[in-house]
Amino acid sequence: MSSPPFLPFNAPPVPEVQHDRRLVRRYLLQSALRFNAGSLLFLSLAIALLPLWLKLGPAAPGNVAPHVLTPYIAGGVVLAVMVWLALMSGGIARGFLARLSEEGKALSAEAMASSVTRRIEAPFNPYTTFDLCTESLSGLALGTALGYAGPPAFFHDPFKGRVVLGRWRPLWLGRHVEVKVSSDLGPSCHIELRCRPGLAWFAIQQGESLKIAETVSAQLSQHLARHASALDAARRERELERTSLQARLSALQAQVEPHFLFNTLANLKYLIRTDQQAAQDMLDHLVGYLQNAMPDMRSVSSTLGREMDLVSDYLAVMRIRMGARLRYAVDVDEELRGLPFPPAMLISLVENAVKHGLERASRPGLITISASHESKGQGELLSVSVVDDGVGLTEQAGQGTGLANIAERMLLLYGREASLLVAPGDGQGVRAVLTVPIVRSHA
Repeated sequence: MSSPPFLPFNAPPVPEVQHDRRLVRRYLLQSALRFNAGSLLFLSLAIALLPLWLKLGPAAPGNVAPHVLTPYIAGGVVLAVMVWLALMSGGIARGFLARLSEEGKALSAEAMASSVTRRIEAPFNPYTTFDLCTESLSGLALGTALGYAGPPAFFHDPFKGRVVLGRWRPLWLGRHVEVKVSSDLGPSCHIELRCRPGLAWFAIQQGESLKIAETVSAQLSQHLARHASALDAARRERELERTSLQARLSALQAQVEPHFLFNTLANLKYLIRTDQQAAQDMLDHLVGYLQNAMPDMRSVSSTLGREMDLVSDYLAVMRIRMGARLRYAVDVDEELRGLPFPPAMLISLVENAVKHGLERASRPGLITISASHESKGQGELLSVSVVDDGVGLTEQAGQGTGLANIAERMLLLYGREASLLVAPGDGQGVRAVLTVPIVRSHA
């Protein structure tokens, strides 16, 4: 016989669990009543059928007729069974209390209850929450955690937001769990979980309902938390992508702004030496351009009207430099001026038309700017065209940061929904059409 193990001298003392005596008395009485009630149901049925069995068929010749079961005999049998069941239920209940003490747990009202409820807050709408509950509760992992041989017997009603699972069918006969998702519309909802005993109500409760409720509640909470974490990670990734996109757009736009500004300042420097009045007029138009452009130089959004004003100021500056060689016309309906439009793209197209189209021609030229919109599928498209009658497409046209910059920025902003078409004009010159989806802001 081995000696009992001794704890180290410096080990903390093991706290002795003291059960609430009121709960213990209530638990013992409840166990006796439940166990006897269930047993008496089967015993009563057996006693009711026993006379039929005793009187079944006539007595054989020469045999003594069977005795009829008297109420005294039946009462004595019932009393003896009740005493025996009371002693048995008391032993089972006290054994459960001893196990709780060994585990360091005190008897609670939920541990002795046949029905346990839980409430779980879900950060999703009811429809998403119900789908997640169905996905989590119908798998093999939960059945293994509950001690089943396989996945739990499962029933769900999406119209009522109700899920029921248990060990076998019919579900209501055995101990089962009902999960109900609230139907309150909103960004979040809650889940009501209730563990019901079924016929196990007549058994001595040893914390089974509490264990099942905690297991199912933990499974649901972990599944909802994993899904919420995945959504948060995806949201953070989209935010990082948006921040990166903003930085790339700002860098690309920064390449366009000096490109136009430096050319304009070079023209102004030349006119100061040759024609001071023309230089003064150019400076006035340049100041007007900067007053309109500076507030949105680092923005990724603008309006068609603002971009048209910038283009008009630019063309006014260039007409002073080129004189009669440059003529321009702007045809844009007033209702289109308020539509959103990416900044610094239209000015690049106009600058290309002047630099690569009209400046290379030895004759006067015309630049026409127009805008139109059309419906396509579920959305709308805004098209802005810049047409010149210059020298047309050449090997040098479009080189540098101009058209390539516009194409890359459009891809970043709109994906494949936007397009840039550069083609020969009617007879001569170049026709450039910039088409973007109309994204209207909603209040």
